[in-house]
Amino acid sequence: MANGLTNQITDHILLLEKKFAISRQKEITGKGYTQMNWQDSKVHHIGIVVEDIDTAKKPYETVLGMEVIQVYDVEAFSAKVAFLPVKNTYIELVQPTNPEDGLGRFLQKGGGIHHICYEVEDLDAVVKEMQAKKVRLISDEPKWTPCFEKTLFLHPKDTGNVLIELVEKASCPLPAMK
Repeated sequence: MANGLTNQITDHILLLEKKFAISRQKEITGKGYTQMNWQDSKVHHIGIVVEDIDTAKKPYETVLGMEVIQVYDVEAFSAKVAFLPVKNTYIELVQPTNPEDGLGRFLQKGGGIHHICYEVEDLDAVVKEMQAKKVRLISDEPKWTPCFEKTLFLHPKDTGNVLIELVEKASCPLPAMK
């Protein structure tokens, strides 16, 4: 009985949080887009470019006690990726499969932290907002990957020299807060 009530309360809180986040978005008069409240957004993962996932995951497993929960081949970005859950986000290990593209060139410079990924409700609306704010996109339109229904990168020259990935509908939903 108590467990069922706890689940109902949790579901209700999640519904309220979703409604509250949507209501906190504000229409920018005459601009043609809805401004997202970024303070309510969730960091889905931090992407780290590595030479080899099997080698790179060992310190996370042995030193930090983390565990890879999913590995994907991501042809859209010429990479293989592995996700390790950390409380309410992920570490994403990214292994380039093409040394000639952006990820491969990044690895040739030493690899390491590559991007921060935010999960958004409506990527198309966020793209309109970014375009209205003159933020450059790495690709002209969102891409599909096995990890996300839609994904897109913002140009780091317009985001404080940090590569930002935006995703919608993750196949690996964020871990629950512990």
